[in-house]
Amino acid sequence: MALACLFLCACAKRDAGGEDDGASHARESAPSVATSTETADASDARADRPPVAEADAGPDLTVFQTRAPVWGKSIGHTSVVFKLKLEGGAQAAYKPHSHRGAARYKGEIAAYRLARALGLSNVPPALPRSFAWTELYAALGGEATEAGKLLKEETVGDAHGNVPGAIIPWIDHLTFVPLDAEPARSSWRGWLATKGSVPEDKKKLAGQISTMIVFDYLTGNWDRWSGGNIGMQEGGQMLLFIDNDGAFFDPPPPGPLASQLGLLKDDAKLSRSFVDALRSLDLDAARAAMGELGPGEPLLSTHVLAGFETRRKAALAIIAARVAADGEDKVLVFE
Repeated sequence: MALACLFLCACAKRDAGGEDDGASHARESAPSVATSTETADASDARADRPPVAEADAGPDLTVFQTRAPVWGKSIGHTSVVFKLKLEGGAQAAYKPHSHRGAARYKGEIAAYRLARALGLSNVPPALPRSFAWTELYAALGGEATEAGKLLKEETVGDAHGNVPGAIIPWIDHLTFVPLDAEPARSSWRGWLATKGSVPEDKKKLAGQISTMIVFDYLTGNWDRWSGGNIGMQEGGQMLLFIDNDGAFFDPPPPGPLASQLGLLKDDAKLSRSFVDALRSLDLDAARAAMGELGPGEPLLSTHVLAGFETRRKAALAIIAARVAADGEDKVLVFE
């Protein structure tokens, strides 16, 4: 199959095995996402695409932090994820604090905030949102539904009867990009190799892949290459780094982190603007960008932020060594 065709095809579903929050949504099959006005009935089953968001939803994001849920269902497999419809018709995915994923929802929020601090639009919005357990339970159908039972058994509420989590606005017409499968993998690795060349019509895509590799090393996201975690915005211009709840673990799993570092060392072509932003984002700036989960509660711990800073410095050292060896024009080749 031609590479161009692969970039327009959904990624093949992988076999389930162990804890896998990041790719669980990819196993939801459907030809299209329900619109915000579509009735939540049996026909909604065809809308089970991965819940991700517009690259820039603007002020409408307030809807997702203020409107009450009126309907929902479970869309996770090994993870706990709900598709919700809110008052007014807006739809979103909700990843709560759960026994299965502990605080993985924070990784979604942190990845989004880091991306914005680095000037990237590739990470869909992920916003902190707490629901009253009772209203969420009612919206999911209570004990009469599997979703209601899952909420009752798996979510972790706070002392006030609320369920904290990350809410992620839904996007229409998402296409999966199988960059982790052949022949696509060999193609983009050839583009990014020191002696490789990038076809003119693939430069934008190659630059975004390159940035994603560095970004995932920075966040310690161990779950990017497990299948179904890379999307393409409608129109084929924006690569979406979806499902980031494998980010900012404390500590990051060492095996995947080593693999990420290996990709970073092999990735010989980078974005100049992204590297400039990375140079500017020191620990204080990163702490400010991460901000708070709630009043007086930092999103990320001091220890997790220190791990990010260690990885940022390691990435910049690798880039500096490569520039010294090959020249800036050979390394910082993308905008």
